[in-house]
Amino acid sequence: MATKILRQNGCEEVVEATDNTVAERLLKTQSMDVAVIDIKMPGGMQLLRTAIRLTPLLPVVIFTSYATVKQAVQAMRLGAVDYVVKPVDANDLLTAVHRALERKRVFDPVSASQIETKTGFGELLGTSRAMQAVFDQIRRAAPFKSTVLITGESGTGKELVASAIHSLSDLSKGPFVAINCSALPIDLAESELFGYEKGSFTGATHPRRGLFEAAHEGTLFLDEIGDLEMQVQTKLLRVLEEQKVRRLGATQSINVNVRVVAASNVNLTTAVKMGQFREDLYYRLNVIHIPVPPLRDRKSDIPLLVRVFAERFAEQNGIAPVEIADRCLDRIAEYDWPGNVRELKNAVERLMIYTADRNLAIGEQDIESILPIVRPDDSESQRPDFVPRRLDDVEREMILNTLAHTSGNRTQGAAMLGISLRTLQRKLIQYGVPPQKT
Repeated sequence: MATKILRQNGCEEVVEATDNTVAERLLKTQSMDVAVIDIKMPGGMQLLRTAIRLTPLLPVVIFTSYATVKQAVQAMRLGAVDYVVKPVDANDLLTAVHRALERKRVFDPVSASQIETKTGFGELLGTSRAMQAVFDQIRRAAPFKSTVLITGESGTGKELVASAIHSLSDLSKGPFVAINCSALPIDLAESELFGYEKGSFTGATHPRRGLFEAAHEGTLFLDEIGDLEMQVQTKLLRVLEEQKVRRLGATQSINVNVRVVAASNVNLTTAVKMGQFREDLYYRLNVIHIPVPPLRDRKSDIPLLVRVFAERFAEQNGIAPVEIADRCLDRIAEYDWPGNVRELKNAVERLMIYTADRNLAIGEQDIESILPIVRPDDSESQRPDFVPRRLDDVEREMILNTLAHTSGNRTQGAAMLGISLRTLQRKLIQYGVPPQKT
């Protein structure tokens, strides 16, 4: 039925597969613009996974039914670009295929270097629906000078999002200045951001401009904004409102034309409720909000990312590209990657280094020897009392147990955990622990 509809409406070459084996062979041997898969057929979901693994940039449209909407949602999460409900309506099918063809035009051709050029976002890569939503938000935000708040876990690429916004904006010819607020010493944060005059404090032997002045006519990216002290937050709010900075020790303000993009991996609304972050500053920053999804929520992007990272490493180090086996990509995609894209990139680099002396395809044994993937045959996983847990849950439990041991003394707790009090306070905000009563 679908084949007939497509042929009658201008699709010149429509190839129909009688079973999954034929479909896989076609995916491997023929160049296609769109794949249409009926996930209600036996092995339909597995064929979808195979198609995404073999051809990560091939848009896939699925057939489903009203009774299997949950399956459709699962298929979209795996990487399908659209779905059509059965019985098939000709208009619905043609609309879905035309949208998929437009998507194909955006990402064709498919070499790793060209993928980066075609996305328009450099290292910020992904063809999943989750990343397409991020790209759309970047395009919408870029033309305006409004502040942007980027949220997401560590390693998801928040700075890349900020850089993409800058590169597409009217300020792209100006500087892009990035600073991690958690790395700013408490007693120097104000002078680093706003600058100082000679003699404003001991050691100020000459005037120095701050980061706002350095970013004039450009973009200032404030990463981990939640780590700024309250006093600095107050001054930052004033600068955002007035577009003027006053150096420490100065009597006159300096006009600056700076777009501020901020990022946080902690929940700032929770920090506001706990009195750790100014509510007015939060709303001033949160004019445009761009959440960046963790890698576990866009696993269909993993084969593409692995391929790009491997090709880029080979090119940078003057070695021949190495083929990565399909099963190897499956193994990589099984892992949740708590360190997100940053962790994946480092793992691919290790993999390339450890196999650089061979001209063979990277196999499953290579992956299992260096990546932290729990395999079904691991003896530990076979123990009845073994329960896999997320790293965040383990860390939260360790922090709470330590504070219980110190009777809630956070200074002692931070010392026992080997972290600063400031870091401990930030993690408590992240895990929703209420502030201490005074």
